[in-house]
Amino acid sequence: MKCTFLYPDSPKSPHYVHKSWAESVSKKYIKTPLGFGFFNTNIIPESDVLILESLYCLPFARKYKKNNPNCKIIVIIADTSFWNKKLSISRKIFYKIYLKHVDGFITVSNRIKKDVENYTKKPVIVVRPFIVNKYSLDRKCFNKNIVFIGNDSKEKGFLYAVNAMKYLEDFDLYLVGSCCKKVDNSLVSNNIHKEGSVKSIKKYFQLNTYYIHPADFDPSPVVVWEAMHAGLIPIISKDVGQSEVLNGTLKSLVLTDVNPETIAKRVKDIDKLSEKEKKNIINKCKEIASNYTKEKSIYEFKVKFKELLNLIN
Repeated sequence: MKCTFLYPDSPKSPHYVHKSWAESVSKKYIKTPLGFGFFNTNIIPESDVLILESLYCLPFARKYKKNNPNCKIIVIIADTSFWNKKLSISRKIFYKIYLKHVDGFITVSNRIKKDVENYTKKPVIVVRPFIVNKYSLDRKCFNKNIVFIGNDSKEKGFLYAVNAMKYLEDFDLYLVGSCCKKVDNSLVSNNIHKEGSVKSIKKYFQLNTYYIHPADFDPSPVVVWEAMHAGLIPIISKDVGQSEVLNGTLKSLVLTDVNPETIAKRVKDIDKLSEKEKKNIINKCKEIASNYTKEKSIYEFKVKFKELLNLIN
């Protein structure tokens, strides 16, 4: 079986996880324009399957499939493509034209799987991403430091974290990544530190006790696995993909809403726990995160990929 991986011409593409998945089943990778730019489909080698990192690649995959009708198109969905708040009229028109040419989907969480299934009857499988930056740090003491790491997409929830700091005066929040661009200085107080883009996040895993991610929607951010593996206590919203695997006592780490007062109260409640209870949470989180290695994730991808092809065929 011959597979080709298509990814969009974007600074964020191809994502290391998606490229690693694709490398396990494909030897050819091709960059396509964003939008509807010129693209010569003749450069796509003979392929039984096209794996698309993004729906941006779909117009070009459709063109290839018209000349090669037996080729299957599988799309990886690891973003807000099917989130109802992002379903603009233009996006719905795009979907009406192009989605009928897709044969199956690979998503990174059950939440996205449900969103896709609400929109199309095509088969969908779930493969969760793996840890990219693996740190295992010894936490000798606990502090009142919180970190958020992410880009400037507002749905990631960093503004909720910033506003929660009004109720967490004896805590400090470190913002890492391009999210800092979207935090107006009028919102910043003495206990909020805009760190911006950094070369290594290890320093911030060492500096902080809590990792916060109160997103409106975030499919399955790798940084949550990384924070858990590094020994931070995660506090995430129910709309973050990892909430699906935090069960039992770890459900207390999942926010049912992202109201700043709710966030602050949850942080304070967890901070009041004994050192023994906190270490127990950390050990459980480390155990979960340790399951999401590159090797295991790639193996699961290959298995699920074959399952999906069988469903399609």
